Amino acid sequence: MKVFKIFEYPEGRHEAVKQGWSWPGFFFGPIWALVKKMWGLGAGLLVAVIVLAMFPVDTAIGGLATLISFGIYIACGINGNRWREKHLSSRGYDHVDTVSASNPEGAVALYLKKPV
Repeated sequence: MKVFKIFEYPEGRHEAVKQGWSWPGFFFGPIWALVKKMWGLGAGLLVAVIVLAMFPVDTAIGGLATLISFGIYIACGINGNRWREKHLSSRGYDHVDTVSASNPEGAVALYLKKPV
């Protein structure tokens, strides 16, 4: 079971954010951020990764660019879910509960089943 924070929008929409490491953030970095509607972060990361990819890997600067690029993906894995929480809060969502579930949909379902 994983721990999820449940966020609720005043109109009744719900989002579940897993706590800890973000595998999608690590593997897909900028694309993951864009899919989660974090436009500024996603665009900035995408530009950075594209620029870093322009350096030939077999040069010293290219090796450094590769390390920096890898660091960006690690940062997305470590901080991705926290960035998503902050983004949801900035869009008007409120943190309403923390639940344990196997997936985000199950986490939201558990929250909705709880007695008021």
